[in-house]
Amino acid sequence: MQSNRFFGVTIRFTLVVVIVLFSTSFKAKHPYYIGMTEIRFDTSKKTVNTTCRMFTDDLQQALFKLYKKRIDLEHNDTSALPYLRRYMTERFSLTIGGKSTTLKLIGYEIEEEATWCYLETTPYTEPGQVVIFNKLLYDFLPEQTNFIHCYKNTVRKSFKLSNPETNASFTF
Repeated sequence: MQSNRFFGVTIRFTLVVVIVLFSTSFKAKHPYYIGMTEIRFDTSKKTVNTTCRMFTDDLQQALFKLYKKRIDLEHNDTSALPYLRRYMTERFSLTIGGKSTTLKLIGYEIEEEATWCYLETTPYTEPGQVVIFNKLLYDFLPEQTNFIHCYKNTVRKSFKLSNPETNASFTF
């Protein structure tokens, strides 16, 4: 009789654990907040190409909180571009060789859970020192970390910014 009671409790406990694990595996939120930025100097074209990757749900939430408008990035809605352009230029910038650059958002695309924003600046002088200001998603996610990779020809330099850190610099 005691073993049947133990067996019944064990079965119920196992079912509860399975239900909890199953229900939490379909969370809408992801457990980490990481962005990635790549900056590539194209020495032949004298352009700087930048890509910034952020989780789409976090970016949409940030845009909504700022502009009080639901912006659907997943359906490549062109009405999102002005909001995205404004958000990017207010929270991301480059200084190359001591000169501020004007970054132009040339588009974005969704890949799985991420939004890739594509920016370009032209022309540029030889980089020397590159200073990056990046506080993408910092306003809304205290846990946000942004990794920065900067490439010139075959040289790669990387830096990790954790909220509230906003500046990184590289010398080529």
